[in-house]
Amino acid sequence: MGLKVNGIEYEWGDVTITAMGRTFERVLEIEYDVEVEKKQIYGRGRKVKGIQRGNEKPTGSITLGQSEVEAMIRKAQEMNPQAKLTDLVMDIQICYLSGVSASRNGTDLVRDRLIGVEFTQQPKSMKQGDTDMNIKLPILFMDAQYNF
Repeated sequence: MGLKVNGIEYEWGDVTITAMGRTFERVLEIEYDVEVEKKQIYGRGRKVKGIQRGNEKPTGSITLGQSEVEAMIRKAQEMNPQAKLTDLVMDIQICYLSGVSASRNGTDLVRDRLIGVEFTQQPKSMKQGDTDMNIKLPILFMDAQYNF
């Protein structure tokens, strides 16, 4: 079941994720979050007087098929033959379009952008019986723009 916003369903089949000038075809999952440090502030008495905000900590992960990961590595190695996935810095755009709204005026498009994305690991693994390799890549990024 998709995410229901204002009576509209957003489903995985309607998600498009792009980076490095390409649309990811073998994207299997994306997760992103911006955590904000918060602290309760006290003064006279026992009750909280306010909440102080601290730093933001944007993190997440993206799960891709091996073919997508290999394509990104090849792209990085065009500029530097020794490049690894963890050397890349990119923006990732995520577009959600309700299948219901495709016939309407397009107001049900949601676009998020993750700015300055970097991969923190470059894992690979397969086991007996696997038919393909799915790679979950942890990410850090500088900022998230929601519905820009």
